[in-house]
Amino acid sequence: MSKTSMKRCGTLMSFAFAACSALIGCGGTLHYDVQGSGQATGADVKMSADVSEETSMTRINIKAAHLPPPERLEQSGTAFVVWTRPSDGPWQRVGALNYDKDERSGELLAASVPLVAFELMVTAEKAAAPMVPSTAIVASQHVAP
Repeated sequence: MSKTSMKRCGTLMSFAFAACSALIGCGGTLHYDVQGSGQATGADVKMSADVSEETSMTRINIKAAHLPPPERLEQSGTAFVVWTRPSDGPWQRVGALNYDKDERSGELLAASVPLVAFELMVTAEKAAAPMVPSTAIVASQHVAP
């Protein structure tokens, strides 16, 4: 290989590395398959998180299957609620899963979170809009690019 060809190859490799680094720095969609926990070990939770580091926002989609009835996990339970928090902050309610008791499934689509790295959990709750999460954790996941 000639010196000119080697320089071109090196330049192209440097360009490719820079392009890949730029794409990684912009975030992207993360996918998680989470097994249920505690009394909901049979639950399967699929999460996607579309991270935008430029805007410090993440759009999340959660689809859960094989959910036990919420009243089985939390006395008088009626809903499954999604929570997020930064590593050193309080839990913030994102929203409730749209729960289908006949299908034993639920989903929360296109919810926005003002974080790019955070803890996420799904809990069984007595109501769809509680102020703090219960201890009836269905699934949890650390989300980060």
